Amino acid sequence: MGSSQQFSRLFTVNEANDLLPELRPLVQRVFHHLEGLRAKSETVIRGERLSPDSPELMKRLQEDTAIARMILEVKGLVEEINSYGCVCKGIEEGLIDFPCLLGDEIIFLCWRYDEESVAHWHRIEDGFAGRKALLEADDDSGGNVSYH
Repeated sequence: MGSSQQFSRLFTVNEANDLLPELRPLVQRVFHHLEGLRAKSETVIRGERLSPDSPELMKRLQEDTAIARMILEVKGLVEEINSYGCVCKGIEEGLIDFPCLLGDEIIFLCWRYDEESVAHWHRIEDGFAGRKALLEADDDSGGNVSYH
């Protein structure tokens, strides 16, 4: 296998796409909480006239119960997203990967919230920077790309 990581399930392209109606509202809720976190953090920074790189700011943010609650909400949503067997890779972009078997290698099908469907993939070690269109053959695949 291309990776020593273990995944609870492997997806086909259709299975990943079928899951998007469940995932979209969860990602929307993550975005909502992130907006709240940004706004609350700005309020603390401005209200207490703290420098963004002040050690006191981090202490103050950690003590704020509203911020702590929003952070717990985001963590819970990420856990819920991951519970489907996919991997939440970027909460600010709504980036989710789906483990998939390509030949004898596990790869990631890659979806971002602003995309209509799962239409990209990348090797696990290449990350988002190595994203390719689903129909784009890899150099060493001999032009034969099959997603299971």
